[in-house]
Amino acid sequence: MDTQGARLLAARIRAGVAVGARIELVETPRDDSGLIAGDRGIVDQIDDQGRVVVTWDRGFATEIDPGSTPILTLAA
Repeated sequence: MDTQGARLLAARIRAGVAVGARIELVETPRDDSGLIAGDRGIVDQIDDQGRVVVTWDRGFATEIDPGSTPILTLAA
């Protein structure tokens, strides 16, 4: 595995979710994203910093930091 691959693997482990996982927000983020506790969506991408891009059921996509925004992975 090259350096880039190792960095991406570490970021995915740090994020604690996998691409394609269905998640739910545990609490409302302290930002102006418009997200609220209980929002659900699908993880589309995880960047090399561990931030997660989610397409939400309400019809938009946004990036979250699972380290500061508590999420719950839902059963498939």
